Parts: sequence; structure tokens; C-alpha cells
Amino acid sequence: MRGLLTCLCLLVAPPAVAAPLACFGVVAPGLAYPDVAGTWRGMEIDLCQAIAKKLNVASTFTPVLQDSDVPPPAPGSVAFLPAGDIPAGYAAGPAIFNDNQALMVPAGSTARTAADLANASICVEPGSPEDFNLVAYFSKHRIPLHEFVFQETDEMHDAYVAGRCDAITARISLLIGLRANEDGARRGDVILPDNLGDNPVRVATPAAQPGWSQLVTTIVEGSANHDPAAHT
Repeated sequence: MRGLLTCLCLLVAPPAVAAPLACFGVVAPGLAYPDVAGTWRGMEIDLCQAIAKKLNVASTFTPVLQDSDVPPPAPGSVAFLPAGDIPAGYAAGPAIFNDNQALMVPAGSTARTAADLANASICVEPGSPEDFNLVAYFSKHRIPLHEFVFQETDEMHDAYVAGRCDAITARISLLIGLRANEDGARRGDVILPDNLGDNPVRVATPAAQPGWSQLVTTIVEGSANHDPAAHT
């Protein structure tokens, strides 16, 4: 699961003595990202804190960097995961954000839509869902496609940053992260408006705990702002 979009909040039933609600989440601006002071901020942090507040406990946050960091569903746990990445044992709840797939081009590019990338070199991982969506979208819109493929995500990112490809495709949260991680050097890069594929992030809770699932759903749906852009 590349670039896992996750916020895991682990709780052992409402405690008699206040204990921290441990939260885990994907690192992406607007979802969960440290500010200049090192304080984690974003939608995942807000939702975790909202759940903890309702339970009258404190909360902590630990970033999740890959899907192997996702624990099996424990009693009282809650996760915010891409719909296609919700593992066995979890029940999918309401969507909180659509992390759709998009294209990003360097600041100096004249491309403003996918149609402007006809025959341009587009960085993508071969055989990935992003590869499938890219091919399907360009085929549907009859846009000539030239893929620049990489087996490793980091290698693909490095190639894009080095200017070896004209565009890169990934989920929006990952593109935002790539744009933000270069010490401001890529702040002017443009995420094109074309939606290459929906990828809703949903609340996921242990399937064996329908009561807990309903409580978490109620708290999440009662939170006012689920837009990561508000945190970037």
C-alpha cells in the first residue's frame, strides 16, 4: 500500500483512569504533518483529538510510513484508510476525504490539463493501480501516453525532482507531500485538475465491535472540517 493514507487511534475501552489515546497516521500535509515547531497538525490529528475529547482522555500521535505498520484491529481501535487498503478484520465506515489520483507538473510547465501532456514523459510505477488508472484515463480521452516507469517510489520521486520526467502521477496527498518536502523548492509545482481515479479515505473500525464503530462514526461525522486543504 504506497503512500498509506492512515490515522489509527488505539483505545482499550473507556478507562476508569485517564490514559492517552494512541493515534497513528500517514504523513502528508493537511492530513498529518509537523509544523515548523515540530507539532503535528492536520485532519487526522483533529479527528483523533475529537475522539479522545469525547472519551475524556489525552491523545498521542505516531506516523505510519508503510502498511506493515498497521496493526490488526484491536478492541476500541479506529483507522482512517484508503477504501482499497482496509485490511481484513476492519469494517469500513463513512468516507472522510477523497484522495483521488492526479498529475503534477513542475512550476515552469505549460501543461494545465492532462490533454497538454500528450506524448510527455510521465513518471509512474509499472503495474500499480496508478499505472492502470493513468493508462485507462489517457485511453478514454484519446491522449497519446508515454510512461517513464520506475520500480521504486523514491527513485521515481528523485527522477521527477531532477527534471527527468515532465509530470508525475500519484494520490493527491502524496503529490502534496512531494511538493512540500523539497525545502520550498517545488512549492510552485502545479497539481492538474484531472481526476484519474477516486480513492476515498474511510473510517475503519473492528468488525466485531459494531457499538464502537457507531460511536466513532458519530464523532467523526460531527466534526466540522474534513478538508486537508484547510491545514496546508
